[in-house]
Amino acid sequence: MQPLEWALDVALIVMRNGGSTAMADRTFENVLRGFREDRVPVVWRLDFVAATGVAEGESFTVLRPVGPIGVNLVRASEAAVLGERVARGEVDTAALAGEVERINALAAPYNRWVMTAAAACTAAAFSRILGGDWGALGIACVAAGLGQLVRSLLQAMKIAVAPVTLVCGLLSACVAASGLRLGLSQTASAALIASVVYMVPGMPLINGFMDIVIQHRLLVGLERIANAVFLFLVLTIAIAFAQTVVM
Repeated sequence: MQPLEWALDVALIVMRNGGSTAMADRTFENVLRGFREDRVPVVWRLDFVAATGVAEGESFTVLRPVGPIGVNLVRASEAAVLGERVARGEVDTAALAGEVERINALAAPYNRWVMTAAAACTAAAFSRILGGDWGALGIACVAAGLGQLVRSLLQAMKIAVAPVTLVCGLLSACVAASGLRLGLSQTASAALIASVVYMVPGMPLINGFMDIVIQHRLLVGLERIANAVFLFLVLTIAIAFAQTVVM
């Protein structure tokens, strides 16, 4: 039973940090191979992972909740590398727990202020792509920067993705709507849409389509896409609220 649990521990790092289902499944298989265990049936979902094994002639199932899913591809790639090392016999049982703890403690590669600046610059550039004027560029830059700063603080508190998206989307959209109300821009749609572009769930969409089209994992792929669509809906509500109440 223990090798199965260890394999799930490592594979779940991939799932929880934005890695694809195929990457998690390959990591799971590598850890089992390292402990000379046969491949076992496993069901991947966004809310839990279930794996079934056999011990002493009796079958058993291990369920693990996935929990909040973020994006930290450093952790995901380190977990995948750890799986490969275990498969080659380079990591024994005594060192595996320490390696899992080390990977889970890895910080994001960019600090809060770099991410804030990146969100602000992205929103500013996107406003120009949408045909916004220079006022829209400034509004989107400030709105997205403030939203991303609050987003990083909420993520540090381990708050779920949906509430974070709603709060930050409302904040950025209301800041943008306030700038439009003050007459700083004449291109309202460009300013409002660009102000929340940093919240677009690109990674779930990419992984969802990869699961369906390439890996033929229909269930988890549809879950990822449905989750992304829900977040888009939340952003739409935030923009509509700001446009109706503030402008």
